[in-house]
Amino acid sequence: MSAADIHILLVEDNPDHAELLRRCLENAALAAQVHHVEDGEAALDYIFAQKNFSDRTQFPAPDLVLLDLRLPRLD
Repeated sequence: MSAADIHILLVEDNPDHAELLRRCLENAALAAQVHHVEDGEAALDYIFAQKNFSDRTQFPAPDLVLLDLRLPRLD
């Protein structure tokens, strides 16, 4: 598996924190694809390929989940 094949699901409701993490990953020269959702319900939908995230070609299964512990709707 190459770095380009790595898919990271970022679950973060604060857009500033999400941008900071994206910049850190870019500075580390990590070529992973980062997929961002803003709440726990969307994260579960993404992980289980439900609702808006049912197309696995567009929303591949994550290899790593970076999760904020306090989220709206469901944490």
